Amino acid sequence: MNKTLLRPTLTALMLLHGLLVQAATPGQEDVPPVRVFAEQPRAQMFVISPDGATLAYLLNKDGSSYLSTLVLGEQTPTVLLSTDNQKYSFRSLRWAGNQRLLAGARYPDYRYGVAGYESRLIAVDANGGNLNANLLDSAFRFQRPRNVPQFQDRILGKSAAGPDSVLLALDMERAAQPDVYSLDVKTAQLTRVASNTGGIRQWMADRDGEVRLGSGWRDKEMQLFVRAPGDKTWKTLSTWVADDYAQVAARALKPVGFDADGRYLYAFADHQGRQALYRIDTADPAFTRTLVHDDPQFDLTGQLIWSDWLKQYVGISYAGQYGRRVYWNERARALQDEIDRALPEKTNTVFSSSEDGLSLLIASTAPNAPSTIYWLERKSGKMRKIIDSHPALAERQMPMPRPVSITSRDGTVLHGYLTAPWNRAATTGPTPLIVLPHGGPISRDRGQFDVYAQLLASRGWAVLQVNFRGSSGYGAEFEQAGFQRWGMEMQDDLTDSVRWSIEQGIADPHKICIIGGSYGGYAALMGIIKTPELYRCAVSLNGVADLRDLLANAQHFDGYEIGAERIIGRWWGDRERLRQTSPVNHAADIRTPLLLIHGKQDRTMPVAQSRDMADALKAAGKRDYRYLELPLGDHQLSREEDRIEAFTEMERFLHRYLDQSEPN
Repeated sequence: MNKTLLRPTLTALMLLHGLLVQAATPGQEDVPPVRVFAEQPRAQMFVISPDGATLAYLLNKDGSSYLSTLVLGEQTPTVLLSTDNQKYSFRSLRWAGNQRLLAGARYPDYRYGVAGYESRLIAVDANGGNLNANLLDSAFRFQRPRNVPQFQDRILGKSAAGPDSVLLALDMERAAQPDVYSLDVKTAQLTRVASNTGGIRQWMADRDGEVRLGSGWRDKEMQLFVRAPGDKTWKTLSTWVADDYAQVAARALKPVGFDADGRYLYAFADHQGRQALYRIDTADPAFTRTLVHDDPQFDLTGQLIWSDWLKQYVGISYAGQYGRRVYWNERARALQDEIDRALPEKTNTVFSSSEDGLSLLIASTAPNAPSTIYWLERKSGKMRKIIDSHPALAERQMPMPRPVSITSRDGTVLHGYLTAPWNRAATTGPTPLIVLPHGGPISRDRGQFDVYAQLLASRGWAVLQVNFRGSSGYGAEFEQAGFQRWGMEMQDDLTDSVRWSIEQGIADPHKICIIGGSYGGYAALMGIIKTPELYRCAVSLNGVADLRDLLANAQHFDGYEIGAERIIGRWWGDRERLRQTSPVNHAADIRTPLLLIHGKQDRTMPVAQSRDMADALKAAGKRDYRYLELPLGDHQLSREEDRIEAFTEMERFLHRYLDQSEPN
């Protein structure tokens, strides 16, 4: 991480305003190059200062990232810090007052011989002065910790101590059990404001900067503690056993935030089989709940919408089918309607605001279009475009991901999305198909812009993304149906979806490939093991190959029993099932062309998973596979260079087996 001493260049200014790369319009070129899809958003992490005078953001160019500011009314941005993303990367950015910025930086490292990530907190003035490249290292000189926290950028919000302070969760006494401190960002002084009595992993503060809620677990018992406004006594809000699903349905809560007056807590909880939003009275000894909003089809898993000008929560945004916003405040709804009229046929989200709510940043996107950032000055009514996140795709007419419903062999209804090839209008009949299972597996594909899907569709292949059982978003019962069913019913759902696409005349049965990352990589491997007749080829990106080895690695981390063991199985007790459903043990059965890609710096899925799979294929005498290892690649392929290399290799591989020709 280094401070940039050169003055901002014209290139940086042009990039800020999206002028450097001329957006390609339909007809200029048939297929955009891989780089267009692999590059990082041109700029991200935008945030307005509380007084609305300065914009801070992260600018990305040629694999490097530049932390920058721009004063309203000026034309030249100031570059504060930069990184080449080889080791350090910026992960968060926020204001502490109107003049000072806090940036979270992450880097790979080892603790007690276990590979993981560390994070540190950087403080710098908006003009680039008073840089402190490791803020807590300075703080620790005054207060030496018994345990040096692994993560040092977990900011809860503002502190009641004043505008120059923030609340920070730090496990300085006991690893993985943080206390809460007020950190003065100018003097680097820490003051403990909430102590961990044992078992608390996460904290939440109210809008006034008072710590009000703690959550965690002991063994498998989940616990939530809360205190009423002005009360120093902690009370138990709820407890439940993580693997007792009746208790989970009846008692589980996911806190979202405190309302402006601090009395009411918003939280997600079960309502008729779906996760809904409730309002809980923390001053009532009975903790009375009021249902705020529910969706009969989808879990609510999004965020509350806070209005700085109204000083209250005004609605909720969540995934739904294509992204939904629900308002319970009419004035906030009216403002949203005005924005939507100015930017029609888009999902427009206010994601940063000045303290008075008069300066707003808006992300405008669509399921078939990347985001564009706008700056709205409400007093003048002026809205100006700041930047297209992906300029070369901004004017492209890309296909919409179409919702599909599929009935599996046992009658379970599956939901997903089908993206048509870009050239679909010029073709008739079945087309080559890519099956693209998501990672997680407790996750879901949504109707939003997806660079993977659009990259594949741009090459003339349809893309099918199915939320198999075990996916989140469709109720606890559907999610839990995937627990400890890896390679079984979860895989059958994908098989049934492929057969559905053939029956519907969508897919050419001789040109279907399966691609996935993480759990999706596991599904790709199991697909060519269980149903090799369905797939022409497969790609595993940072995928799972050995379930018992995965569990053995997971035991090094906190929460193993309520996480990996509950979802995958017991390392010893379920050893035979785990062996049978581990691709590494079936290498001899694989006869489908296979591409393995893995990042050496992957801290989520150890690179040994793909190395062992490649070794097993070699030992079995297989030749129709290739293993590509990316020396600096992480789990998300965050570095632009890694994404370009992986996407290029994947494109070449898929062309060979879906189009029977090498790309030009």
